[in-house]
Amino acid sequence: MHSNAVKVSQIQLLLLSMLSIALFWFSSVAVAEGDLTRQTPIEVEVQLGVGEAHRFSPSHLEFETGKLYKLVLINNSSAKHYFTSMGLAKRVFSRKVQVMKEVDGKFSRTAEIKGDISEIEVFPGHRVEWWFVPVQTGELTDLHCHVDDEASGMTHEELGMTGTISIK
Repeated sequence: MHSNAVKVSQIQLLLLSMLSIALFWFSSVAVAEGDLTRQTPIEVEVQLGVGEAHRFSPSHLEFETGKLYKLVLINNSSAKHYFTSMGLAKRVFSRKVQVMKEVDGKFSRTAEIKGDISEIEVFPGHRVEWWFVPVQTGELTDLHCHVDDEASGMTHEELGMTGTISIK
């Protein structure tokens, strides 16, 4: 009788071990699938300055919560520009910002910034990528560039470099 009890106990231990391994495996899979920053990013390009006009193109951006975006900020103008939206900064989880350099027609990273981002300055002829996941909805009207324009004595915002952002 005693040996049967030992066998039952060993079988229970084996089943419990197998159950633990299965639960660990399933929980690992769930965590990997739940990492929103590891999705394939949705790329959105924004021109900072169009020719010599101080404006964003497009001037209205739309994002969805829970999706990973790669916001590509391109400055082909002759002036530096800021991409500033405190509303966006408060409603996203920033994965990283990458500073890009073009060499022989291809872009490569020269720097990567992690942490909270509230505004990005892009110099003439350069490109920056902001990777983020929106986590809160909102209609934002605070996208602007606050660089001072020496020729007019006004800010780029006063000259029309403003925009809106929708997060659904």
